[in-house]
Amino acid sequence: MKIAIVEDDNIAANILTEYLNRYAGTYSEHFDISRFASAESFLYKYVPQFDLVFMDIELPGINGMDACRELRKTDAAVTIVFVTNMAQYACNGYEVDALDFIVKPISYADFSLKLKKAVKVVKTNAEVDVLVPKAGGFSRVSSSRLMYVEVMGHTIKYHLTDSVLEARGSLAEVEKILSGCGFLRCNNCFLVNPRYIVSVHGFTVKVGDESLPISQPRKKEFMSGLTDYLLKGGTGKNA
Repeated sequence: MKIAIVEDDNIAANILTEYLNRYAGTYSEHFDISRFASAESFLYKYVPQFDLVFMDIELPGINGMDACRELRKTDAAVTIVFVTNMAQYACNGYEVDALDFIVKPISYADFSLKLKKAVKVVKTNAEVDVLVPKAGGFSRVSSSRLMYVEVMGHTIKYHLTDSVLEARGSLAEVEKILSGCGFLRCNNCFLVNPRYIVSVHGFTVKVGDESLPISQPRKKEFMSGLTDYLLKGGTGKNA
């Protein structure tokens, strides 16, 4: 599980790290922890990669609440837990679909309860590997890196966060592999990972930097699936 700590105070950041390692040892979890001393450094060239973010609200420059508003423009799925001296500010977390908040000074008892809740949410994200055939073998693609899948004739294009892979096949076959991962059909040619949906306007869904059409017959089911995904905290069952 990839976890980001966005905290300018070294003592608080060290306590969070210590508590994470203590929890991991107790419950046999494995956490890959990254620490950022400012919202600017966290948001710089951000791509969806973290499962959980501990965000201090009182940060120099961009505060934690504004940082999460920016974060949600590119990552609808990451689980957010605010860390703050003043709980009244964290109550506005619903604006960015924050899961919870922790009040400083942080006790391990409170932290472990909140972390257990966050881990449970993150683990609802079913991540699968898709094997994409290529000359002489195949490429293994994690669903967490898959923004959307496109079919053109008998060619399937896997649009990843950093590249595009092509293979022969049908969208129905890929949809079956990704069943349970929260992917949504916006029309007969595209299968979309809601984690990367930036916006929906009319019959157009923006996925990353790409605008994809939503067909009229698919619109109701697509919006219903997206609403369900958002109501579950932006996690649904996708990676």
